[in-house]
Amino acid sequence: MFKRLKKTLLLAIVSSAIGTVGTGTIAADKSYHDNSLSSFVQKPLDFNKSKQLVLQNNDDQHRATDAHIQLSYAEKQTAKRAQRLEYNPTGWHNYRFKYKINNGKISKEWLFNRGHLVGYQFSGLNDEAKNLVPETAYLNTGALKSTNASNKKSMLYYENHLASWLKKHKGYRLDYQVTPMYRNNDLLPRQIRLAYVGYKNNGEKVKINLHSYREEKGNNDATVVYINNDSPNAIIDYSNGTARNTLNKSKTLQEDKKAAEKASSEAVIKASSESITRESSESAAESRAKDAANVTAQDQSVVAPDTTTATTDGTVNRTGAYKWAIQDGFNWQTRKGHSTRIASGGSLPAGYHWQVQ
Repeated sequence: MFKRLKKTLLLAIVSSAIGTVGTGTIAADKSYHDNSLSSFVQKPLDFNKSKQLVLQNNDDQHRATDAHIQLSYAEKQTAKRAQRLEYNPTGWHNYRFKYKINNGKISKEWLFNRGHLVGYQFSGLNDEAKNLVPETAYLNTGALKSTNASNKKSMLYYENHLASWLKKHKGYRLDYQVTPMYRNNDLLPRQIRLAYVGYKNNGEKVKINLHSYREEKGNNDATVVYINNDSPNAIIDYSNGTARNTLNKSKTLQEDKKAAEKASSEAVIKASSESITRESSESAAESRAKDAANVTAQDQSVVAPDTTTATTDGTVNRTGAYKWAIQDGFNWQTRKGHSTRIASGGSLPAGYHWQVQ
């Protein structure tokens, strides 16, 4: 009895490691989806008892857009894949970049792979333009060199587990959709979206849980995973596919950010300085124009002598020459626009006072 119970528990553990069939909850720790990216709609194919392979046409920039397959275990590809690919997907460049290995030494390896959307083991497609995009080796295989099938940030993890799921559920069908996700007119996808769901032989959907923290609920009972097309040792320009090598990516990005902020700050200061200089120049020109206008206005506002208003209380100009009258509340320094010249014998206007030297 104990042996039988032990065997049952071991089978349950193995089953859990490969994948769960049923209605178990699929929820990641957080959403890994970059909402700024565009992509083909995520939706399972209608159930069919024969193999379906649907590749969407490349877009006007010749970028692959979506690859979708539905198959049973018996319909998997069995022929060995040719090693060499001839087609260069849009945005293809390659670099042999440095990286630090475990013992601290520096090694080199190729940054990019010609990455299949739906893997060869499912599709049997190799050199197909509609099924290839530039993928980092890290995204494709989970490592900078060789492979790491346990890396949940890699396509390899999900491809291997889906193949195991098919093998374990030979009477079911797997619906698997792989979609590159682009930002505007970028040539390289920034993310790859995987979407998968099972079908029982009667067409009933079953959820697939591959026990990854990156799994999320998708449309129509599918599970979706978003994986970044990046690499720990590279900074990639997705607009054209070029890249630069860095052994400490986070440090380099921080330095880039500080440099950009400094350049932006200097540009703002320069623009502000130029604006102040321009405004000062304009202000000086306006001031000179106003002075000229004031002199003209003041010349035109000379008050003629009026002997009939002559008094002895200081309200009449008795200097024998022109005298400045300044509006109350202003002085000689702020007189512009608020002063007038009074001829000898002229009276002080109401609200004005004589200029005191």
